[in-house]
Amino acid sequence: SSTGPQVAYTNSEQLPPLSLLNEVTANTGIKLFMTTGALMDYVSRGGSSRNYWQTRDTIGGGVHITQIRPTLLWNFRYNGGVSLDALSLPGSRNYTTLNQSAGADILWQFTKRWQLAVTDSYVYSNDPFEPYLTLERVPTFNDPNPVIYIPQALTEANVGSVNLTYQMTQSDSLTFTGGESFQRYINTALAANNSYSYSAGSDYQHEFSARLAAGGGYSFTALDFGHGLSRSGIQAITMFASYQLNPNMSVSGWVGPEYTASKDIVPTFCFPGFGCFGYHAVHQAEWNIAEGATFGWSGTRNALRVGFRHQVSNGGGLLGAVRLYQVTVGYRRPLTQHWNFSAGFSYNDSVSITHSSTNRFYNTLQGTVNLGRNISQAWYATVYYASIYSNQRYILPQASALGTNGVGITLQYSWGHSLGR
Repeated sequence: SSTGPQVAYTNSEQLPPLSLLNEVTANTGIKLFMTTGALMDYVSRGGSSRNYWQTRDTIGGGVHITQIRPTLLWNFRYNGGVSLDALSLPGSRNYTTLNQSAGADILWQFTKRWQLAVTDSYVYSNDPFEPYLTLERVPTFNDPNPVIYIPQALTEANVGSVNLTYQMTQSDSLTFTGGESFQRYINTALAANNSYSYSAGSDYQHEFSARLAAGGGYSFTALDFGHGLSRSGIQAITMFASYQLNPNMSVSGWVGPEYTASKDIVPTFCFPGFGCFGYHAVHQAEWNIAEGATFGWSGTRNALRVGFRHQVSNGGGLLGAVRLYQVTVGYRRPLTQHWNFSAGFSYNDSVSITHSSTNRFYNTLQGTVNLGRNISQAWYATVYYASIYSNQRYILPQASALGTNGVGITLQYSWGHSLGR
């Protein structure tokens, strides 16, 4: 028999230890942001007398959460804020706007050979400078054409993709891809130009050496403009290759045929002053060659990326399917321990190929220069200059030019902490 003090009463239902919360939050980090800034820009309308100055004061915040597990990585980010705008146009009033963006990424190695990657990004804004402050981003398979923003148009856009990769051997991989995107114009006459796209495909890649990899694939993209008024299906067979020239320099390229089939609902008869009567469907199809290339170089203190792309793509809703020529350049350099410099440049030439948007085009030349300083571990300041020039014909029968130049400053405070061990 046992000796010593005995437990008089035991409860079989034991409460979970407090360390259980640590198991849920292990390897998880959170970062909170607070941002304020001011922007002054000048908008010119191709010689029009309605050119104006715009000043914008902004305040916002956000949260980023990241968790890293042995076979799973995910992160979530949200940023939101309000801005107060004032225009120099006669009779104009001050107004406030809401800007929001969110994104999520998941990378899951659920077996030894299978990996799932999911990414999604959403933005709700009428800020004409919002998409042009990250020009160093290179277009991807599921996002070949950056979102086209129209200044002072309230828009929301979303881009999502899913990649499922099977590692056949140490040198061979097979990837299945899927994607969706939409762009909507809210509370404006442009709402008739809302666009949606869906894509799917697969590709095979073989690594011939540590430097050289090549492969090929097939993709199908469905585009819907104006709630069914114009629809296009794009099929492409692509051959691609990448080569590591040296530890700091790489080059990649792709080329292949594209087949585009479109269906447009167009008016049968139109009479000046009376409108259009009757509608019918017009079908058309065409072949073309699509190609693209990317060059990247990174040194001890410098990083440069140059990209070129030509293909049939989404015209942002205003043009339907377009034949796109695009060049992007991004450069980064830390000047000192606390100062950082970056610059971006982008040229886009979009020409509509749909019957309902004949002779419509949108050409843009965009550039930004950013100078940032780490004030402390938590405080970061940025001064930037942004310029946008566009020549377009998508609503009015005649072409029109629009230019925007602005100088802004932002101040950001961030607080980060690990939630678990």
